Amino acid sequence: MARNVIDVSVSRRVLWVGGDAYPLQHIARARQLVWWPPKRTRTVIRFVRQVIGLTFASVALSAILKNSPDSTAASVVPNVLLLAGLAYFVYRLVTRLRQRALYKLVIETSNAATTAVTSHDPQQIGRLIQMIMEAIDNPQAEFALQVENVHIGDRINQYGDHNIGKQVG
Repeated sequence: MARNVIDVSVSRRVLWVGGDAYPLQHIARARQLVWWPPKRTRTVIRFVRQVIGLTFASVALSAILKNSPDSTAASVVPNVLLLAGLAYFVYRLVTRLRQRALYKLVIETSNAATTAVTSHDPQQIGRLIQMIMEAIDNPQAEFALQVENVHIGDRINQYGDHNIGKQVG
């Protein structure tokens, strides 16, 4: 998850989001979407399934090693694998449960809808929408602020001459 600070401003009837310009008269709608809500129930169910599978695998390995000539391996190896796997699954559970939802500001023009800003703060996105709509109604309105933009996943841009393909990160 990459974070960067971008400038959002309205100047001379143009909305600037970083290096992108949107003439205010061409904006049909600005809206907020919940883009990446963490699915906590699914995460807990997956954790329980993984622990059950790990327990069965440990019991099966213990049964296989029970007939081995080395009796310490029969008792130590399955327990070490069980504890290591359990520690890994608990770590993944905690990190996934701590993830916050992402909210995105979507600017819709007569041509297409574009995600302008993505943030963990829904109030910040709501304030941006309100400021943009007020700037559309008021020709003299101008503002400038910096917003922490969150980016998750690959970056793909296949529009016109600025085609960068797919950039992982």
